[in-house]
Amino acid sequence: MENKLFDLAAKRRSVRRYTNEHISEEVLNEIMKVALTAPCSFGHRPVEFVIVRDKIRELAECKSLGGSQIIGADAVIVVMVKLDRGEFWIEDGAIASSYILLAAEQYDLGACWVHIRNRTGKCKSSDEEIRKLLGVPDGYAVLNLIALGGKGEIKRGYTEKDFDFGKVHYEKY
Repeated sequence: MENKLFDLAAKRRSVRRYTNEHISEEVLNEIMKVALTAPCSFGHRPVEFVIVRDKIRELAECKSLGGSQIIGADAVIVVMVKLDRGEFWIEDGAIASSYILLAAEQYDLGACWVHIRNRTGKCKSSDEEIRKLLGVPDGYAVLNLIALGGKGEIKRGYTEKDFDFGKVHYEKY
């Protein structure tokens, strides 16, 4: 049975080294169209994005540990959620981020999720420092960053042998 989504998901791996390949605005727009289709709680559409190209190093410095993995990326998508729409902001942002990761793989781009929520920056939280750097208004929280670029490392995709179907349960545990 053909399963195009499985094929795409099985190929997708986190990439932390990038080539100097430039991602066109057209491809970035196509990736963002996919992100904007992500389901969200109550249909409120609280997830917003900032695409960063010129301030990637400054963005990396907003996270005391692990921020350097975005350096070398051609673009970084900052995923943030408006907080006035309920308690499911983390889930809403995570679903949109997953869509971005799959869309990047569709264009054979390297991508990596970099966690921001509850992380520390130089002086304040990573969230606060990023919001200040990018001029994000109050009422939003930054969940994560997604670095995008040409794949500077190639990782083996998943195969059927990698799956433990013992983790799948029906009707009861």
